[in-house]
Amino acid sequence: MKKVSYKVILQSQMGPRTGELVLQEESGVVSGYFNLVGHRSGFSGSVLAQDKYLLTGTLRASAGVVPYDALLTVRDGRLTGGIIASCGCWDLSGVQADIPEE
Repeated sequence: MKKVSYKVILQSQMGPRTGELVLQEESGVVSGYFNLVGHRSGFSGSVLAQDKYLLTGTLRASAGVVPYDALLTVRDGRLTGGIIASCGCWDLSGVQADIPEE
């Protein structure tokens, strides 16, 4: 099993939001969580191609819960992509970080 953590910035309509994304990959299946704005939100997904991921989950925010899909690419320790939700689309970027202790 591969487990990687990223320090991320989500470009939301409320401005940039910093946080963390922890991604686990095994046999073409991914899972993990976002930790944004003080809320930890799980996701699941799949590997589309080498270093490309499709994630599905819900983000928790003070306004409620937002279901989303995300398309992410990872290259040389850098994460890029976007989150697509019914209320908008947001860019997401990040850099690889140490795995947080559970």
